[in-house]
Amino acid sequence: MNPLKQILKWTLIFLLSFTTFNFFISGKIEVSIEIEAPVVIVYEKVTDLQTWPTWAPWWKKDSTMTTVYSGQKSGLRSKMSWSGVDGGGSLEIVEANFIKNLKNELFFEGTPPFYHIWTFEETAKGTRVTWSFQDELPFYVNFMQLFISPELKEGLIGLKKLCE
Repeated sequence: MNPLKQILKWTLIFLLSFTTFNFFISGKIEVSIEIEAPVVIVYEKVTDLQTWPTWAPWWKKDSTMTTVYSGQKSGLRSKMSWSGVDGGGSLEIVEANFIKNLKNELFFEGTPPFYHIWTFEETAKGTRVTWSFQDELPFYVNFMQLFISPELKEGLIGLKKLCE
């Protein structure tokens, strides 16, 4: 078979497979965990950005990461910026409704902002924490959920260990 036809055939197979794969993956990124601690304690750990290196997974993956804090110590307008091997970025708390929810604005170098929504619900055992992206991913990048969700889950597990 002509090499050009082979390339075209495999390109078409790849595109159809990739498109079909994305149909079966949601673009919504949302991860929850139950923490056996009062809502106020969990909320304080999340809103105090200086505690993030003790529970969020990214500091463990890059030991060269440097973090600078600015704004409020915790809560609304609290901000951190970082730089490391994989580049830099910043995270700022832009909305905070005490013990109910909060919203983070996340920037990575060269990208538009992402928004994380945190919700805190009191349960019989403690607190149900949900960490999600405000917007769904565009259709052709739904597969990125397979990489992002496990990192968020790892962060919530670290938060759980810290709070309990």
